[in-house]
Amino acid sequence: MANNKYSYETKLEAVRLLNEGVPGRKICEILGLKSDGLIYTWRKYVRNGDYYRLKQKPGKQYKYNKGNLELPNHVIKDMEIKQMKEELEVIKKYLIMEGLW
Repeated sequence: MANNKYSYETKLEAVRLLNEGVPGRKICEILGLKSDGLIYTWRKYVRNGDYYRLKQKPGKQYKYNKGNLELPNHVIKDMEIKQMKEELEVIKKYLIMEGLW
């Protein structure tokens, strides 16, 4: 099964219809979407003001700040520090389980 690509306008139209009270499955029939779960995800992005996420291609390439959006250096550093702290916690838990900590 291939992933479908939907235009930015289609995504916005789906969110608009959902906000007007049209059921998700009906929107899928109208716009030819594969799943109504997509629409709820798109609505979440719109509610959070993350319109740029509607224009991104699907896939993992946007994890860990590899997306289209350029972030300020201090935000990137904060994200890296958070990720390192999480990795350290995992290592600590492993060492405790093995009795090495």
